[in-house]
Parts: sequence; structure tokens; C-alpha cells
Amino acid sequence: MARLGVFPWKSNSKSQESTGTAGVTWRLFGSKSTNNLAAKAIADPQKSLTPVSSASNTPHHHKRQGSSASEKQFEDLVASSIALIQHDRPSNLPAKCTEEALRHKAEHARMVQAARRRVEREAAARLARLHESLRLEERLARHAHEWSRTILPDWGNMKNAKRTLELWWSGLPPSIRGKVWQLAIENKLKITPEMYVEYVAKAKRRLAEARERRERLKVRNRGACGCGGREAEAAQQERPEEDKRPGLPRNLSEQNLKSAAAGGPRRCCSKSNPDLLDYNDECSMELIQLDIARTFPHLCIFQPGGPYFDVLHELLAAYVCYRPDVGYVQGMSFIAAVLILNMEAAQAFVCFANLLNGPVLSAAFTRDGAAMQRLWKAYGRLLRHNLPALAELVAPELYLVEWLYTAFAKAMPLDAACRVWDVFLRDGDTFLFNAALGILHLYQEELKDMDFIAAAQFLTKLPEDLDPEALFRSISAITMTLDGMSFEELASCCELEATLDDDVTVRL
Repeated sequence: MARLGVFPWKSNSKSQESTGTAGVTWRLFGSKSTNNLAAKAIADPQKSLTPVSSASNTPHHHKRQGSSASEKQFEDLVASSIALIQHDRPSNLPAKCTEEALRHKAEHARMVQAARRRVEREAAARLARLHESLRLEERLARHAHEWSRTILPDWGNMKNAKRTLELWWSGLPPSIRGKVWQLAIENKLKITPEMYVEYVAKAKRRLAEARERRERLKVRNRGACGCGGREAEAAQQERPEEDKRPGLPRNLSEQNLKSAAAGGPRRCCSKSNPDLLDYNDECSMELIQLDIARTFPHLCIFQPGGPYFDVLHELLAAYVCYRPDVGYVQGMSFIAAVLILNMEAAQAFVCFANLLNGPVLSAAFTRDGAAMQRLWKAYGRLLRHNLPALAELVAPELYLVEWLYTAFAKAMPLDAACRVWDVFLRDGDTFLFNAALGILHLYQEELKDMDFIAAAQFLTKLPEDLDPEALFRSISAITMTLDGMSFEELASCCELEATLDDDVTVRL
């Protein structure tokens, strides 16, 4: 049976021609005329019974007008960029000369070869990273098994064994890291989980009392200035619910609270700042909220609304109640967050309080200017001894303060920082200075080519691809003794300056 015409508005003569040829398959996008198709079908009836493939019916397989010799070859090619390259140039342009065609063909072959080599290199790099990751996972699994079965059950006898120290240096498996950290830090302060619960409750009571005082202060200020506070009340009613949580407003900071306490100008009108409170030790609990949002922002778990926001806030507020003489200092949130990521909140508080009781961190957070000056001078002597080229090029003030106050948790990628913490908790606070020199040793070539500002930015936030293995090789290359004295002995022998600038003391 003859097939009907696809387009009914065609002339009857064309319909009769189409119906006169049995089994003709219409090509909707063909460049040939129907007469040629009919003639081809009559000449080869066997092929006419075979339906045209769907691939050849696509518009990507148009037959270009040109030489008949290349038409058949082009019809059989797959629609791709390679198929387009087979043609020298479009038919409306003159043909290439032989020399130009050979040159272009050679260039194309070089481009294809370069692309193939690049793909092979990328595939090899991915495969190498996969193998390295599998090797690391297998090693951590073996070490975790050895820690759990051999070392931890007999911690008293095994903690100083040679094998234990070797495994410790190579990095603790994440599955047992929190347990080992608790054993390494110990609990010399004899803090119990019940004490942590009590301090959290005490912190909440103080926060409630601070809110009540702030409300009374706002009412008193509005009455004193005579403005009535209507605009402030309207602004409070329009404020979103998430901004009404307890704590100081977001625009307050420790600095402006201190300046207010120092007797700076203060306006009572609600238009200026009705929430401003005199600075005291209790207010530092509320200042914690200002820093928590900046703690590991890429993890999105310590920010307001995150699962660990309240946990971190309660731990730091409890420490303020435990040590009101120290209060809250910027940098504590990073140290507490690292502990929370590896253990429960009560255990993290015990470790946090004992950790900040160490010699270096205690001097830093209590702003002991004399102790910090000795540590600073001892570090400077070791820096000039190990890396003399960087001693004058990169000032320690650019990086060391933040590294110490956060124990590298802010500057390093988290996995590398945890590796540093492993040995830091094993060897003590002075390992922080060893790690600082190791970082400079690792990046000494890059730092030599940087100016003052670029070096400061680089050291403030180290590269995300920092290799912990390479870092610890650099740490091993650092000598922490000078003239037969250890770092602690060097620090104790350093002479203090006659006058110590208060601003420098606070900065240290």
C-alpha cells in the first residue's frame, strides 16, 4: 500500500508520484528532491524497504552541497565536532591549498594529542588521590584497632611507650581522638560533669539578670531624656523574632563596652543606643554571642540556628562563671569548638578548663605581659636560628598572636589543625611554637616572594590544600634547642624590658 503524503497541501501530481512508487520512505529533512529519492528507491528496491535510521533523520545529518565524492563519506559520519573537522572549509569558500591543509591537519593532531595527554594526567591524578585516600583509611583503621585493643586498656603503662609515641605522631584516628585527648589533657582541676551543669545554670541566671538590668536601664534612660522612647518601642515590635533572642545587640562589641566604662561620651536617648551597659566581668558572657557566629563559618553548625550554637554558647558562658577573673577572650570559641567536635559537651568543658590552665594559653588569656614577653623573645631567637631569611621579612606580630589564641584552629584547615592538636596535647604548650616555625619552614619559598601585606594575609589563612604530612616533616626539621637550652629554658633566661607598653601586653 502506498504511503500518503506527509504534507496534504502538496499538489496532486506530487502525491501521485509518491503513491506510484511503493514503499518509498519520506525524508523530512533530506536535501535531495523527491524525484531523486523515487529513482533511488526503484533502482534499489531492497534498500527502500529498510526504514531510514532515526539518527540519519536528525537535522545534524544534512548533506552539504559540494563535491559528490565527499557526500557519501559525510553522510556516514557521526554528528560531532570531529565530523565537522573532516571538511576543509564550507562550500562557499575556496578550497585550501595542499600546504595549508597539511599544516592545519598537523595542528589539529597536536591539539587532540595535547587534550588527550591532559585528560590522562587528570585521570592519573584522580586515581592517585583515590589510592592515597584508601591507603590512609586502611592505616587509620589499623591504628584505631591497635589503640583500642592494646594502648587504651593499659594507658598508664603504654602512654609513654615508643610505639605509642610513633602512632601519636602519625595522627590519631578520628574514632578514638576524643578519648585520647581526654587522657592526655587529664583533669588536674578535678572538674566533674555535675559542676558543668551547675555553671551552665548559673550562666543562664546571669543572662536573665543582665536582660532585666538592661530593660530597667532603657526605661530609666527614656525617662531621663524625655523622648518617651516611642520610636524605640516601635522598632522593637517590628524586629524579627530571630533578633529578639537573649544577648547584646549585634552592633555591640567588647571594645565599645570598654570605652563606655572608661568614661567616654554616652547618650541616653534610645535613638543612639539604649541597650548599652557598663562593662564588667558578667557582660563577657553576653559578648560570646558576637564571636560564635564567626567560629568555623564554613561548617554552618556553630552559627545561630545551627545544631551546636547553644552547646558552644553554654560551654563558654559556663567557663566565664568558672573563671570570672579571666572571663571570655576572643579565640576561646575556636578552642572550645574543636573540643566539642570530638567529645560531649561536659567532657569538652573539663578539657577546655584544664587546657586553658596550661602555661602558654594561661599567660595568653590572662594577658600576663611578663610571661608572654619571655615566650616571644625565645621564639624570636629560635626563628633567627632556624630561618634567618624570614626573621626580618615576616614579623611574628603578623601571625603568632592569632595562632596562639586559637591554637591554629582558625588559620589551618580543620584536619591539619587536629593533627597539630594531637601532638600539642602530647608534648605540651611549647609545641605550638614548634608548629609555628614548621609552618614558616614549609612555606619559606613562597613567603620570600611576598610583600608585607601579602605575607600577613597568607599566614592569617593558610592554604586549604595544606598537606599534614609535609607540615610534620617541616616541624621535624626545626631545632627547638639553642646553646644547649630547651625552649622553656630560653624563655626563663630572657630579660624583660624595663617598661612594657600596655597596648603591647594586651596584643600579646
